[in-house]
Amino acid sequence: MAHIKAANGRMPNSKEVAALANVSQATVSRVFSGQTNIREKTRKRVLEAAETLGYRPNAMARGLTLNRSNLIAIVTIDVVNPHYNAMVNKVADRIQYMGREPLFFVSSKEKNLDEILSQVLQYRVDAIIVLSAAISSQMAAECEKIQIPVVVFNKYTVNKNIMTVCSDNVQAGWLAANYLYEKGHRSFAFIGSDTFLGTSKDRLRGFTDCLNENGIEDCIVRMVPYTYEDGRKAMEAILKDAGKPEAVFCAGDMLAFGAMDFCKNVYDLKIPADIAIMGFDNIDAASWDPYFLTTFEQQIDKMLDTTFDYLDKKLNGEPASEGVQLFECKIIERSSV
Repeated sequence: MAHIKAANGRMPNSKEVAALANVSQATVSRVFSGQTNIREKTRKRVLEAAETLGYRPNAMARGLTLNRSNLIAIVTIDVVNPHYNAMVNKVADRIQYMGREPLFFVSSKEKNLDEILSQVLQYRVDAIIVLSAAISSQMAAECEKIQIPVVVFNKYTVNKNIMTVCSDNVQAGWLAANYLYEKGHRSFAFIGSDTFLGTSKDRLRGFTDCLNENGIEDCIVRMVPYTYEDGRKAMEAILKDAGKPEAVFCAGDMLAFGAMDFCKNVYDLKIPADIAIMGFDNIDAASWDPYFLTTFEQQIDKMLDTTFDYLDKKLNGEPASEGVQLFECKIIERSSV
């Protein structure tokens, strides 16, 4: 069926559909909102008129009318990270699986998270998922006041008004140090990310706690942006300024790859014979031959189950408790340690 262009080439509206179908504008609205108390003959006439005009209902406007938008905001940070990107995609897939649509907002250094969330609230979203970033108590209280559920995913934060779903990064750091210590290593370095500073600090705290428990007070620490190149630079600084540690724990696999390549290509060090390197996230490349990296795997799917079970209950008016849910990370053993 050929489409009839609206005047001036603009998008047709429901009033024009109603006129062509010879029904009221309210009837058009009822057809597109899925109501069943409409005669089939009338419904067919409205749909044919809409097809003729090329009309598409305005989901945002309909959401305002119904006091729900079927949109769930995903607030992300501006970073290039294979693990993080895969996690964002999984969150979006889960939102669509529950019959809603994701609406993306990116937080950058130029705009703090509260500024972004103020913009988010203007879209009347049904819920908000904040990835790997903290939310202020003031903004959490504002969301609670207007009854928009918030989940902070993959970032440890304590706030009575929101749900936090996160890996136990302190425990993971402790497990990393214990694993390396039991392998016989006695001098250590830590390469963390100032892109994910809070998470890196949690992993470092667990790491140094375990070292201290075993009588080791010194640990070389470098915090750098989360990139392969910065992993190389951090490893270079460690080897030049502090000498060669026996083992290095990196707070992300990309940092570990950079550190490994620098050790092998510049200092001709053998891994793990000369230096052991351990990563975090278990991205696909960690299992590739150039690296075969010993690393940590997070329980992302279980974390998502908890997140969306909570949101499903909140959005359907069922009781759901806020709080902090921590998930243990698993060591994936390969040949870099």
